[in-house]
Amino acid sequence: MIQLNNKVTAELETAPNVWSNLGGAFKSVSQSLGESVYTASYLADDGFSSSYVTGINYVVTFQGDYVSGDPVINFIFSNNVLHGTGGDRITRLRITRDNKIVVWQVAMTKIQESGGGANEPDSVALELQGLGKPTFTSA
Repeated sequence: MIQLNNKVTAELETAPNVWSNLGGAFKSVSQSLGESVYTASYLADDGFSSSYVTGINYVVTFQGDYVSGDPVINFIFSNNVLHGTGGDRITRLRITRDNKIVVWQVAMTKIQESGGGANEPDSVALELQGLGKPTFTSA
């Protein structure tokens, strides 16, 4: 069976223990594990190589519309976050899919408001990059 993105819930922690759904302003999401791969060629392997995943840099990119009043839009475009660095750009992401919950501390990067056509809303983008290892639970 196919997995529809509208059945996946993505939430951002917009205040301590306050989770806001990204689905109110964002229309698409893409995820990448960004593996670090170590490749070695051993003498006994007749010229063939072996590759091992030695690390993961989790990256999630959201694209959508600037929806005034949306809690996530208000949060990421606040002066503290938009113009902040370091800890000002750190929060948590919670993704729920098929009763599986992943919570990852993330850095908010590449916050963009891109404008648009005369009959279109401003488009927005947000990239979240994982910090360390996530937690996995069930709903």
